Amino acid sequence: MAHQITSKTSISGLLGNPIEHSVSPIFQNKLCEIMNVPSVYLPFRVMQGDLAKVVRGLQALNVKGFNVTIPYKTQILDFLNEVSEEASLMGAVNTVKIYGDKLYGYNTDGLGFIRALESQDVCIEDKNVVVLGAGGAARAVVVKLAQKGAKRVAILNRTQDKAKNLSELVNERVANVAVSAELARDLIDKYAIDCDILINTTSVGMWPDINKCPVDSKSIFINKPVVFDMVYNPLKTKFISIAEANFCKAINGLGMLVYQGICAFEIWHEVSVPTKIGIELIAVLEQYFAEMQDFR
Repeated sequence: MAHQITSKTSISGLLGNPIEHSVSPIFQNKLCEIMNVPSVYLPFRVMQGDLAKVVRGLQALNVKGFNVTIPYKTQILDFLNEVSEEASLMGAVNTVKIYGDKLYGYNTDGLGFIRALESQDVCIEDKNVVVLGAGGAARAVVVKLAQKGAKRVAILNRTQDKAKNLSELVNERVANVAVSAELARDLIDKYAIDCDILINTTSVGMWPDINKCPVDSKSIFINKPVVFDMVYNPLKTKFISIAEANFCKAINGLGMLVYQGICAFEIWHEVSVPTKIGIELIAVLEQYFAEMQDFR
C-alpha cells in the first residue's frame, strides 16, 4: 500500500531531458513503500538553460536529493560543493544529496553494476574481462572492475583513442589492469579467447534497433561463463540471446539500473537496502515491461 502524503513526506527526484520514459519513479516509489520511508520520487524535465534555477529551487524546498541523467551528468558538477572520489574518477555525477546549504555529488553507476553482478553470484576478483565500448557507461564499469580486483580489463572500442584514454586513466588512478584496442574481429578474438566476463556498454541492440549486435563474431561467446549487456530495452537483446544459445550466464542491464537507484536511495535516506529487495524491484520492472505494450 502506497504511503499517504503528509507534511512529513520528503521529496527526491530525477533531473533530465527527456525523462518521459524513465522507469526510475516506478521502482524508487516502490522502494519507499517497501522500506517504509515516507518519501516520494518525482521526475523533473529540465530544459536547457534552466538547470541552475531548478537546482536552486530544489535546494530551497529542502528536497532530500535527486538523480541526474542525460544531458546534465557533467553540467551538474558546476553546482556542487563536494564530489565523491568515484564521481571524480568518472567525470560525471548521477546522484546529488542536499544537506543544508551544501550539495554533494556521487556516481552510483559503478557500484550499481557491481551489486547487480554480486546478486547473480558473479565475482570480479582475478577475472579477465572484455568491455565493449569506451563511453561514460564503460568508464563507470571499468573503474569499478579495477577497484574490485579484476586481473585484466580489455577495452575494445571503434575508435581506439577513447579506449586508450580510458585505460590510461584507470591504470594511473586505480590499478594497472586495463588495455585498449580497436573493436576489430582479430582483436576481439585475441582478448576474448580467455576472458571470464564479456560486457557490452554500448547502446547497440537497444530498441528500435533490436536486430543489431555490438560484435559480428558469434564465436566470441563460446566458453564465456558470464555475459553482461547494459541494455535493458529490450530485456533480451540479440547479444543476450546469442549468449544464452552458447550456455553463458547472461545478465541484462535491468539489475544495474535498479541497484544504482538503490545506492542513491541509501545516500539520501541513510539506510541499507537488502539485496533481496533489489531482486524484488527487478521483478516489479519485468512485470511492468511485460504489461506496457507501448514501452518504447
